[in-house]
Parts: sequence; C-alpha cells; structure tokens
Amino acid sequence: MEKDLQTLGKKQRMTEWVQHVSECRRSGLTVRRWCEQHEISEKTYYRWQRRVWESMNEPQGSRFVQIPVEPTTGRTAVARIHIGEAEAEIYAGADAATVEAVCRALK
Repeated sequence: MEKDLQTLGKKQRMTEWVQHVSECRRSGLTVRRWCEQHEISEKTYYRWQRRVWESMNEPQGSRFVQIPVEPTTGRTAVARIHIGEAEAEIYAGADAATVEAVCRALK
C-alpha cells in the first residue's frame, strides 16, 4: 500500500511538472522570467524539464505521462493524429515541442 502511495505521488508530481513545462514553453517568456514569476528556481525547473522529456522518450509501456489538455469549448482542432489505437487533437497555438510530446506519448 505504501509503495502504491509513493507511485501515486510520483505520478502526480510528474503530471504537475508536465503542466509547468508546457505552460512555460507556451508563455513566450524566458525560462528565467517564468521561474521568477512562479517562484521556482531555474535549477528545479530544468531538472523537472529533463525528467519530463526523458519520460516521454522511454519505450512504450514503461511510463505514462498525462499531457494537460485545455478546455476546447468553441475551438476547432487544426489536426487530428492517429497512431495505432491512440488519437489526439491539436489546437491552434500548440507549439512544436507540445506536438512532438503528444506524438511520442501516442507511440
């Protein structure tokens, strides 16, 4: 049970950092400025960014990282990606890194 709770905590932190990294990359700010605004040290940000990207490059089935999805009310997808049984919609404004991360996650 304790191991399950630890695993759940790790997954939750990874999910939170996926959101942080995505938000920073979409913000148009430098990492330094974004970190200052969010009171996060750059060292911590870069450590988690590395963990996020490493997790997305692991072989399929070894780890799942949830990619945050913003509400899409009234918006139309500009692309729909199918890889095997998985599907994702891409909306206007998504940066190249996010699209790449989605594709890697779908593989």
